[in-house]
Amino acid sequence: MENIKLSYDFNDNSAIEPPQLGFHYVDQGNYQTLPLVSGQPLTIYSDSATSCIITLVLSQKGEESFISLAHLDSPSCIQAFFDIIAAMDADTYQVTAQGANPADNDTSKENAEQLLACIDTLGSKVISSELSILQGDPRVDNRGDFGLSFDGDQIALATNQPYKLQLFQRDPSCGGQTVYCIMRRQEQPPIQIRNASLPFTHAELVELASIAIQFRKDPSDPNSAFTNIVNLESDEIRQAWSTTPEYEAPWFSDQLKLGAAFAIAMAPVVSLSELHLNKSTPPSFSRLKSAVLSQPIKE
Repeated sequence: MENIKLSYDFNDNSAIEPPQLGFHYVDQGNYQTLPLVSGQPLTIYSDSATSCIITLVLSQKGEESFISLAHLDSPSCIQAFFDIIAAMDADTYQVTAQGANPADNDTSKENAEQLLACIDTLGSKVISSELSILQGDPRVDNRGDFGLSFDGDQIALATNQPYKLQLFQRDPSCGGQTVYCIMRRQEQPPIQIRNASLPFTHAELVELASIAIQFRKDPSDPNSAFTNIVNLESDEIRQAWSTTPEYEAPWFSDQLKLGAAFAIAMAPVVSLSELHLNKSTPPSFSRLKSAVLSQPIKE
C-alpha cells in the first residue's frame, strides 16, 4: 500500500481489551516490522516504558508500506534499531515515539538525545516526526504506552491507548523474554536488540536459563542472585532491579518473578540438554554467557 499518512491520538484513556485478531505485542529490547496490507487490519503495541522510548517508524518503499515498532532502552539499542531502519532503504520515513520519562532522569535524557540524533541521520527521507519525549511522570497520561492501529485501508493511527494484558501475553515464552531482557545487558558490548517475530529456539532458552541460574549482580552476595527474586517482595525487586523504581508499572515485579521462576524451572532441562546442545548446536548466547560468568562466584 502507498500514500499512508500517520495520524495521532495522545490520550489518558483507561486500558481496554486488545483486539482478538492482528494484535502484536513488542517487549523491551525487541523490535518488529510488519507490512501494511489492504484488508488486513493490525495493532502493534508496547507498554511499561519509563526511561525507555517506544518508537514507531512507517516506511514507504515503492508501493509497499511497513510499520516498525521497537521498545528501546539505551542509546546503543536505539542506534541498533535505526541501523535496521536505514538498511531498509525506504523512500520515506514517518517517525513517532513516546517515552524517555521522567524528564530529569539521566537515562531518559541520554535516550532522547540519541533518538534525535538517529532521526537526523535519516536526513530528508524523514517526511514527518512527532515525538512525545521527556514529558514527566511516565505513569501519567499513558506516557508509558504506545502503538499503532491500522484499519486495513488508509488509516494508520499512532496512539498511547493502553491495553489490558496478562503476563503470558507480554512474555509468551513464560519467562524467557524477561531473562533475555535482563541478561543481555551483561555482555560487553551488550546484545542490543532482537526481532520479536522470531520465537526463541530451544537452544536459546536453555542457554538463557543456564546464565540466569548462575548470575548474581554481586558475585560475592548470594542474595543478589537472579533466581532469588522469587523470595523478594515487590518493592525489594523494584529497588534492586530497576533504574526508575518509583515509576515502574504495577506488573514489573511479577514479570521479573516470572523470569526467575522460568530459570529455576528450566534447571533440569539445562542439565539434560547441555551435553546434546554442546555437541550438535552452536551456542546461541556463548559470548553473553562468557561475559556474565567470567568472574568466579564466592560463597
